[in-house]
Amino acid sequence: MGMIENKYCVVIPAYNAAANINSVISSIQSYYPQLHIIVIDDGSIDDTVLVVSKYPSISICHHAVNKGKGAAIKTGIEKARQERFNYAVFLDADMQHAPGKIGDFIKIREQYDLDLVLGKRSFLRTSMPFHRILSNSITSFLISLRIGKRVHDSQCGYRLINLSKNSLDRFVENRFQFESEFLIKMIYVGIKYSEVSIPTIYSKSGSYISNIMDTIKFIKLYLSSFFWF
Repeated sequence: MGMIENKYCVVIPAYNAAANINSVISSIQSYYPQLHIIVIDDGSIDDTVLVVSKYPSISICHHAVNKGKGAAIKTGIEKARQERFNYAVFLDADMQHAPGKIGDFIKIREQYDLDLVLGKRSFLRTSMPFHRILSNSITSFLISLRIGKRVHDSQCGYRLINLSKNSLDRFVENRFQFESEFLIKMIYVGIKYSEVSIPTIYSKSGSYISNIMDTIKFIKLYLSSFFWF
């Protein structure tokens, strides 16, 4: 990748991810040994920190208590900026995002000079539960309507962002709704955005998303977005 490692880093928000984060890290390093990795431990109470600490080249930031995925992403953005990177690729710590696709995010960003690249999964012939597919389809449709641009997979946490194009004081969400808030606020104001196809990997280990409560929170977020601009 040449000089790309000086511009890009990988950020992994992690909460109780000891079972999978070693596989995520080792896979990233096998594909892209030149890319720096930043792990945000969001108040894990398992051995996540112990596993990550075995990699001396990795930067680790700690939340003393669990603050939520949105808060972890914000901390990751701030840490990546402090370490003087221009762009960060965010992916989850549960191996549901194929690390080998990081290069595709960087390639399309370089090709079209983009500020945001969002992963796009296919939900045909997948083991993902129907209620998760339905939730994602509805939220993606509503967000697309709100911003006037097509977003196929709004709940995908695999994304590349331009670290200089977002001011953290603009965002109020700290948990899963942050990713929807981020899409609406960033794409609505006209940043350069595209998507890249990624494999659909679904683990039966479960999710920290609460279907009913997070649906209610999304509806509140969506309605409030009409007063943002």
